[in-house]
Amino acid sequence: MSVQKWVVLNDIQMPFEDKPVLWDLVVPFVRELKPYGVVLNGDIIDNHEISDFAKNPRWRHHDLKAERKSAFRLFDLLAPVTKDRVFIEGNHEDRYRRYAWENAGDFEAAGAIRTLPEYLKLADYGFRHKPYGGHVMLGKLMVTHGFIVAQDSGASAKRHFMRLGCSVLIGHTHRVGAYHKTNCVGDHAAYEGGCLCRLDGLGYAQFPDWQQAFTVVDVFDGGMFNVQTIRILNRRQFMYGGEVVRRG
Repeated sequence: MSVQKWVVLNDIQMPFEDKPVLWDLVVPFVRELKPYGVVLNGDIIDNHEISDFAKNPRWRHHDLKAERKSAFRLFDLLAPVTKDRVFIEGNHEDRYRRYAWENAGDFEAAGAIRTLPEYLKLADYGFRHKPYGGHVMLGKLMVTHGFIVAQDSGASAKRHFMRLGCSVLIGHTHRVGAYHKTNCVGDHAAYEGGCLCRLDGLGYAQFPDWQQAFTVVDVFDGGMFNVQTIRILNRRQFMYGGEVVRRG
């Protein structure tokens, strides 16, 4: 029986990534694991400079160029160790599309790059691109960024299953959770994949109910899958394969 191993990362929100967690713990693990594929499942960059929200003046250096540079660093580290790569836009990436549409004339006059895939050079790094709302199927598991936020852990996963009608893995909520359902056609599950950004609320959430995590998905012949949600413990370590993985 053949098995494809995938790693799914979401809600990094550069430049607000938790730098020790991402760069010193998660990325080195992925590079050592060398999975078949990686899915960057939305909100990888924040597009902070062009968001509609009020901005802390101390964060002026958090501009699009800095985010793009960090994204290229991530792509440079992941591309050589994976055979297949997918980039799914989240609502924060979609800020770029909305800004480009609203300022189409200025973009054209300045010769600016008008689409996010071109701006991030996704094709150059071998990433298949999915727009916000798009998805990729890992066997019978749909992976999409997500569009519903319910109050409690697992509740958003359940509502996505009810809306989409299939097993699904989402980001978006910054929470870890799972919902399982068995009906007349079989077993189903829905998962929330946590986040890899800072846990201080990023200036818009007070006392955030967020959990840092990423996901490893094993896909078997016939489309069956196994999902492992890897919780980051105290920003320093996690368990995988019966071993403790630590940063530094």
